[in-house]
Amino acid sequence: MTQDTALLELSADVQAAYLALTPASAAWHERASRVLAGGVSGTVRYWKPYPLSMMAGDGAWVTDLDGRRYVDHFLCGACLLPGHRNPALMEAIAATPQHGSLLLNDVLSCDLAERVQAMVPCAERVRLLNSGTEAVMSALRFARAFTGRPVVIKFYGTYHGQGDDMLFGLDARDRRLGAGITDAAVSQTRLVPFGHPEALGVALAAGDVAAVLLDPSMHHCGLWAGTADDYAAIRDAAHAAGALLIFDEVISGFRLEAGGAQTRWGVVPDLAVFAKAFGGGEKIGAVAGQADIMAVADPARTTPGPFAFQSGTGNDVRNSVAAAIAALDFYKAQEASGGYKRLQSLAERLGNGLSQAFAEHGIGCQYNALGPMVRLFLTAGPKTLDHCLALDPRALNLFHLALITEGVLTLPGSNDFFLSFAHREDEIDHVIAAAGRVLNRFDFRAITEPAEGGHHVH
Repeated sequence: MTQDTALLELSADVQAAYLALTPASAAWHERASRVLAGGVSGTVRYWKPYPLSMMAGDGAWVTDLDGRRYVDHFLCGACLLPGHRNPALMEAIAATPQHGSLLLNDVLSCDLAERVQAMVPCAERVRLLNSGTEAVMSALRFARAFTGRPVVIKFYGTYHGQGDDMLFGLDARDRRLGAGITDAAVSQTRLVPFGHPEALGVALAAGDVAAVLLDPSMHHCGLWAGTADDYAAIRDAAHAAGALLIFDEVISGFRLEAGGAQTRWGVVPDLAVFAKAFGGGEKIGAVAGQADIMAVADPARTTPGPFAFQSGTGNDVRNSVAAAIAALDFYKAQEASGGYKRLQSLAERLGNGLSQAFAEHGIGCQYNALGPMVRLFLTAGPKTLDHCLALDPRALNLFHLALITEGVLTLPGSNDFFLSFAHREDEIDHVIAAAGRVLNRFDFRAITEPAEGGHHVH
């Protein structure tokens, strides 16, 4: 039997189990497909044969339309770091309607910005926005305005939101993520392999680079974070070439530590962008940075210099701002009580338990864990960024779908295990046990690499 044939047979078995357990989600998706494009409100929310639809969440658990409960390791794409229905956030949101929802220059926006300024080293000034995508777009505009240069460097394998100029190079290739992205849109974005300082030097040498954009968690390509020395070297190379360093902390911000990547690695960028955990589950983003750079967005500036327009109707919606204030206060309390160290320990427990489950079935599996995040790689090695970017994702995607049948919610196709402060050892052990049941029930050996030193027997 060929590997492709084995994959088709296993896919049919897993999908049959999924179909049998989720009829209400199937009906919902059929209805949604008549009114929503693709039956979803975002591409990543869809998977074959159809996505789940949830009706409730509490702590580390969610419940679907069929009443089945799952340990949630999707967490709304990493937004829900406090967990579902966190009491402090729920209380803050509940208090907002009595004042109105969209007030001109709401006083709460200052309360939130002061907290960001106190927690994030680069945040001499802050601009609130609606999302991570908007934050990246604005930060790039500010950098181009400040430097007077057009080009932005991004690293292969990284994701920086839905701007057309960022939707390519999401793996080890130059390909674009779908149609509608023009040559002009990507012409001012220069791709560089991460961990290759000589390539970065060549890309900077032309003298036209406004900024180097970096996700310090290197999340999208598998949590291949560098070291403090790596990030300091990137910053120094950018500055030597007259360019800025921008940290995309949509994933790392407030997640790795209360101060994000900047306090974890001790490297301070010129600008940084935030979203996801920043709002604790509500929609909000931010750009933060050094005062002289952020001055390009100041409509009242009196000193000479360029002006970059940035505005948005919902930049400071009260319930989102109130939730973000509560979230940041919660994160500070968690840091003081050892909560971040506990999450890192749980992530290691999860990664080790899952890799051991595969090993017990003769399948090669390795993992990366960074803060409260885990990524798996179905390979016996070598575990390197270049090797893992080239892996066929189909077996792992199918494993994530099979996990759903055993009460674990991840997104097939994303390979993310996100943890929240609501997760405990019981939830982690539930997931590890579920993985064991999946591997007992479905034979993944025909479509995976054997464990190191072993071979598959069929």
